[in-house]
Amino acid sequence: MTKSIPILITWDIDPDLWLPQERRRWAINTAMDICHERAIPATFYLTALPAALYRADMPKLQAQGHEIGCHGLTHGIEENYDQMSPDLQRLYLKLATHYLQAVVGQPLRTFRSPRVKTSAVTQQLLSEYGYLSDSTVCSQRLDVVSSNLINPNWLIAPRRPYHPRHDNAFKVGQLPIWQIPVSAVVLPFISSTMQVVGLEAMKLFFKMLYTEAKLTGKPIVYLAHPTEFIVGQKKKKPSQNWRALLNPQFFTPTYIRAHGFRWRSLLYRTDATIFLEQTRQLLTYMASFPDVSFMTMSDYVKNLTR
Repeated sequence: MTKSIPILITWDIDPDLWLPQERRRWAINTAMDICHERAIPATFYLTALPAALYRADMPKLQAQGHEIGCHGLTHGIEENYDQMSPDLQRLYLKLATHYLQAVVGQPLRTFRSPRVKTSAVTQQLLSEYGYLSDSTVCSQRLDVVSSNLINPNWLIAPRRPYHPRHDNAFKVGQLPIWQIPVSAVVLPFISSTMQVVGLEAMKLFFKMLYTEAKLTGKPIVYLAHPTEFIVGQKKKKPSQNWRALLNPQFFTPTYIRAHGFRWRSLLYRTDATIFLEQTRQLLTYMASFPDVSFMTMSDYVKNLTR
């Protein structure tokens, strides 16, 4: 009997406070509709404090079989879980869990940290607060432009899901929480990568991950941001961006640590309207492969623990 290939489609719902509320709601509803059209249950990671904006969308999201996970408290420049003190991490995770559960109306079981930063303390606290999975580590991702810059821990992290060590989030241990890595092979399998390399390259990327999954049973985890395909949000020409990118604040260690190098936006080449269609096509392409099974994070963890 051929084992199914788990595919986990995940959406990070950042605050994106520079966008009007109606456009942010349009974005998350569009992501839901794209998945629903293809019978794909997905996981939506919501930042806790602004999550009340989507309270009216929760019944639709849950009725379509999607899961809601936690994406931190503020997603602010201060919320970097690889550097926050244990006390501040405890406070943020406690408040984020409390606020988001009040909006969702049910317990939270999966987490992804802002800017995919984590630590052993983070994993311990998530286990303590009842989270069953975290999808923050990007195993074998070598990214010199993101806010993580070169993260050597990613290079040694297991590619398959694992229980982290109590003193090292990137090694196998005995903590009860599952770490479900975001798929990567040097480049991460995320929507921002498609902005740079285009749809056809992402199809080849998926095909490579699919071949690996067939051999190892590793799930394929795709990370996307709904606001990337807001209709009418055009990409500026590089010549229009340079002056704005020379703002001194973008070169401070604090900014780079939180957001990476601002000039990476010059690499994004796809108009938002086109990118929306590319996202539809990529999900359709994934669904066309034999033996694939789309599932939420918690459904996948249930399969792991059987």
